[in-house]
Amino acid sequence: MNKKGQLTVFIIIAIVIVVVLLILFFPSLKVLVSGPEASDYIQECTEDATKEVLEKISLQGGSLEPENYILYQGNKIEYACYTPEYYKKCTMQKPFLKQDIESEITNYIEPRVKQCLADLKSQLEKRGSSVSLQGTEIETSIVPNSILITIKAPITVTKESSASFENFRVNIPSQLYELTMLSSSIANHEARYGDSDSLTYMIYYPDIKVEKKELDEGRVYILTHKPTNEKFMFASRSIAWPPGYVGV
Repeated sequence: MNKKGQLTVFIIIAIVIVVVLLILFFPSLKVLVSGPEASDYIQECTEDATKEVLEKISLQGGSLEPENYILYQGNKIEYACYTPEYYKKCTMQKPFLKQDIESEITNYIEPRVKQCLADLKSQLEKRGSSVSLQGTEIETSIVPNSILITIKAPITVTKESSASFENFRVNIPSQLYELTMLSSSIANHEARYGDSDSLTYMIYYPDIKVEKKELDEGRVYILTHKPTNEKFMFASRSIAWPPGYVGV
C-alpha cells in the first residue's frame, strides 16, 4: 500500500511539473486559452455577418443593392432576365448568378471580419502578447448544403514563445446552392421560351416549392426549400404585354 501511495504522489508531482513547464515555456497558449479562442471568435463573427447579408440578398434576387428591379411586397427584386420591350423574350442579366452572390457576400462580410480580427488582436495584446496580423483575404464559395468562407489571415501571437494561425474556415449550413442553380435554370428557360412551368420544376425538385407571381412589369419567382424554409426570390420580364392588351 505504501508503494502505491508513493507512486500516486510521484504521478501527481509529474503532472504538476508538466503544467508548470507548459505555463513557463508556452505562455502564448495560456493567453489564448484564458482569452477568446481565435478560431471560435472568428467563426462566430463570420457567421453573424454572413447570415445578415443572406437575409437581404436572398429576397432581392441576389443583389445587396438592386439596380434593375421590380417592387414586390416592399422588396426590390433584381431581374435575372429582362427586356424593356413588349412581345420580346428577355435577355439574361445574371448569367453567373452563383458567382455574383459569392462576390456580394465577400464584399459585405470583409470589413466586418477585418474588424473582428482587429478586436482579437487588441484583446490578446491587452493580455501581454505581441501580435502580428498580416493582410487578410476572404473567399466565399457556395457549395451543396453550405456556404464556405475561407479567411486567409496569418496571425502570430508571441509571449516568450509563439503560436501561429494561418487560415480560418467557416462552414455555414445553407441550401443556397440548390436555390441559385434552380433560379438560373428558370431564368434561362425564360430567356429561351419566354416563360416557365413551375409545376415541372417542382416535380424534378420535390424539396423546393416554386411560386410565380405575375405583375404588371414582369413576374416574381419565390423559391422555398421546404425542409429548411430557406427562400430565394428573383424577377423576370419576358414576353410582356402592354397595358390593356387582350389576346385573341
